[in-house]
Amino acid sequence: MTMNIPVPPVIQRLCAVTVCMFLILCGLPACKKEKTDQIPDNRATTVNRAPSATRIVNMGGYLDVVANGQKLTSYVYKSPNDPDALKYTGTPYFPEDGRLGSTWMIPQDLFGKNGVALMKFDADRANGSLPELAIKDDYSHPKDYYLPLGQQVAEGQPDYVIVERGMAQPSRPDHFKIRILNLCAQPKESIFSPRGPVEDLRGPVTLAYADGTLVSEKTTGISVAQKVSEYVELPYGAYQFKVLTADGRQIPGAAALSDENRLIDPPTSTIGLVSSGAIVSGNLTFAPVFSYQPGGIYTIVISPYNFSYLASAEEQRSGAIQNGFRIITDVSPSPNTTYFRLQGFNALPGSEAVSFRVNGNMLMNKLPYGQVSSYSNYIQGPTRIEALNAGGTVLAAAEEQLRPGQNYTAWLYPDATGKAKIVLVANDLSGQLYASGTVNNGSNSGTTFKQVREDYMFDRRFLNLSPDMPYLTCTFSNGLSAGRAAVNLQPGVPVTEQPYIRGSSLYFLPYEIMAYRSAPDVVPGAWAKDITVLTSDRFVARRELYEAVGRGVPTQEPGIFTIALIGRTDNLAPAAEKAKMIIVKHNR
Repeated sequence: MTMNIPVPPVIQRLCAVTVCMFLILCGLPACKKEKTDQIPDNRATTVNRAPSATRIVNMGGYLDVVANGQKLTSYVYKSPNDPDALKYTGTPYFPEDGRLGSTWMIPQDLFGKNGVALMKFDADRANGSLPELAIKDDYSHPKDYYLPLGQQVAEGQPDYVIVERGMAQPSRPDHFKIRILNLCAQPKESIFSPRGPVEDLRGPVTLAYADGTLVSEKTTGISVAQKVSEYVELPYGAYQFKVLTADGRQIPGAAALSDENRLIDPPTSTIGLVSSGAIVSGNLTFAPVFSYQPGGIYTIVISPYNFSYLASAEEQRSGAIQNGFRIITDVSPSPNTTYFRLQGFNALPGSEAVSFRVNGNMLMNKLPYGQVSSYSNYIQGPTRIEALNAGGTVLAAAEEQLRPGQNYTAWLYPDATGKAKIVLVANDLSGQLYASGTVNNGSNSGTTFKQVREDYMFDRRFLNLSPDMPYLTCTFSNGLSAGRAAVNLQPGVPVTEQPYIRGSSLYFLPYEIMAYRSAPDVVPGAWAKDITVLTSDRFVARRELYEAVGRGVPTQEPGIFTIALIGRTDNLAPAAEKAKMIIVKHNR
């Protein structure tokens, strides 16, 4: 027999309160706030040291720094055979690896009340050390102390050179500033390479673009006595600046991302290589492709550096001192969140000279068929691009949300019906690419990917703009595949996934580019004999840059290019409108 005993209301309320308190106490850990101060700090150092206005630019490979009698680095000489020869412990002033790098902004706390710091710089046993320097700090006149290779390896080279660093921003926010500093010197020791002695690259120097045309009178003929030129302002973008001697010979770049580009042919300073069992010159002088950003300020310094050369056909290497150049950033630019670059190309057969207009402003007026415009800079955001005929009528238009830091080409071309269209293509001038590797580490074995950057690119992109070629496949000589990015290209449809065919910096053999009429299931297809074959020397901008100084003309030049098929394959098409492959270079 079950009895229902009534519970008094007071007891009911007490039970309810007890249950609620129990639930609240159980829920407290779930409501506990995360303590942000427990997040690990991965910075190499957390000490906030205010920088001075004085910088060390280390051209001579100095590693050790002593300031006011205090050792700031952890460098000690180690035998090259030591397995830990490259391992050093970070220090408060050099937290990365305890050694002086290529540039160092001296902290304020190292200067005494008189604004002077006594500093001594040491290198390895080969380069020796510098006497103690009294370095002065002057906030109103920022200075760079350039430390070139010492007198042990270069004749008459000073221990240091003081150069005032420009801090004033460019007059136009989408421009950058650049100058050259001439610290050329004669190597102290001669070498005896199979190809001959090191050539003499001393004397006045001149800054030039990739094709050898001069940048400015202000950066032309700068002597060792004058040392430094004025800054000049240029539109931001990707440039391959070259440094020329008084007679037009090219001075090699010294700071290369790839070791092969530091390998010189001593008598010509070009990139040396082995071909058919012999040491030869590749006829190309290394000069990096570099992205100069809006608001940045840069110095190109020419000074003696350590290079390598081939001592035998078995690729045994030895060292040589030669004058080379490096790019030094004087003022680091802010991230480009404002500007993009744009150019136009007229691939519309039968059109009179067309004009390109961007958001109502003229990009290029009366651009002939088969020609590309120069670049202009624009502010990111919604963008309307129009192509107009000679009478001002809009032939085609495209509207896109264009992003900062990008490089674009607007291609005007005809579709299958003959109607004019614009296809906008983003060009990758960064040199960034992903490299894969295999890791065999027990349970962590597998494939890894890392982002790497190249500064000497042979990048080719293919584009089909001919309405008479439903599918285009481009190959190298004799139908040799050029890669997936050149297969079955449809009119006006650019490849966007891995669009570039990237060659090697040692890609010195001549080659051809051929056009084929292909199909989705037929590759490469039938050779289009009516379309002229492109030869690799077409990628050389100005042969006279080499011929004028008695040098061999290279098989090609580095850069970022688009090869586009334009025109008609119709037998009735005028000769000027016949289909052909054209080359557009996107870096200067």
